[in-house]
Formats: sequence, C-alpha cells, structure tokens
Amino acid sequence: MPRHAAEGPVDAPGDAEGPWTRIGLWSARMGLVLAVVVIVLAVVTRPSWSSQGFDADGYPLAVLPDVALVCALVLGVGWPWFSGIAASTRSVHRDGDELVAVTVYGRRRVRSAGARLVRFRMLTNVGTVHGALLVDRRLRPLVVLDPIGAGGGSRLQALLGDGSGAIGRVVLEHVLGFVWLLATVVVVMGLVTALLVLFDAP
Repeated sequence: MPRHAAEGPVDAPGDAEGPWTRIGLWSARMGLVLAVVVIVLAVVTRPSWSSQGFDADGYPLAVLPDVALVCALVLGVGWPWFSGIAASTRSVHRDGDELVAVTVYGRRRVRSAGARLVRFRMLTNVGTVHGALLVDRRLRPLVVLDPIGAGGGSRLQALLGDGSGAIGRVVLEHVLGFVWLLATVVVVMGLVTALLVLFDAP
C-alpha cells in the first residue's frame, strides 16, 4: 500500500485522541447499551404494553415499542460503528506500517503490508463520502469512513495512499458505495423485521 508524501497529519494521533473523538465514542457506547436495554425491555414487557391497546392503524398506544423500533433503526443505520468494524478518518492515524483506528470497542491495528484494500464512494446531501474497506491477514475487516463527507477524500488519501485513477475506477468505487448503502438497508430491514416478529410472538 503506497504511502502518501504528506505524512505529517496522519503519522500522529491528532484528533484520534482529541476530546470530540472521545465524546463521540463514549456516546456511541452508551447509546448502544441503552438501545439494547430498551429493545430487550420492550420484548419482555410485551404483555404489559399490548394490554394498553392499539390505534386504528394497528400501532400500539404505548410509547415503549415505538422507542424500541427507533433504537433498532439507529442500530441498523450505524451498524458498522456499533459493531466495531468502522472508524472515522479523523480517528485513524498511521504508526509506521500500521493503521491505528479508534473504534467503539477500542483501538484496532491493521498492518498495511498484506492488507486488502477496497475503496468506495457514496453520494449524499453533504457531498461525496469517501471510504475504504481493509481486510488484514486474519480476515478482520476495518472500514475507514468519513460519515459527514468533509475532507474525507484527502484524509483517506493521506492515510492509505493515492486513490485517484481512471474513470473506470471511480465508477467502480461508486458502485461499491451503492452496495454499501444497500447492505445498510438490508441490516435496517432485518433488525426492524426481527423486532416486529418478536412483538407479534405469543
């Protein structure tokens, strides 16, 4: 994996150890625990809240199941972060030939040598979001992604090397980005459907 010439900003922890990163990580950790607790509580107390009745459209009058569905939606949308395989470009730095990523479950180290790299791009309301999927020799994935699409392309290039290329490569990166979005939709639908099935179980 080629190293970019401008190594200064990415060879030091920088924002990876900054207060905003720590706030985001701890918020995600607490949010994950809270979401799981709410979902479990909604499932085990189904007889209680279902006794309050349902409206004309079949939705429960109780608030708890609605909150649980929102939690499932949030977990589905943010599954790469909540599962610990994703890190923002701002929480990643390089340490020699290793990438050090700060994830929800702690630090991850991926050795550049021998790692497989797949880049992708997504078009969003904030612009083009650049990301990359790395798989190390132990087949452990790490997704480096800028969720807000602000400067992610240059940061990703500095971390992983020059990702620019022919039009065909750019088109492929957009196709892979669409696949990434499709996978997120599948995860969201899977979690919500599973929760609805649990709500309907006797």
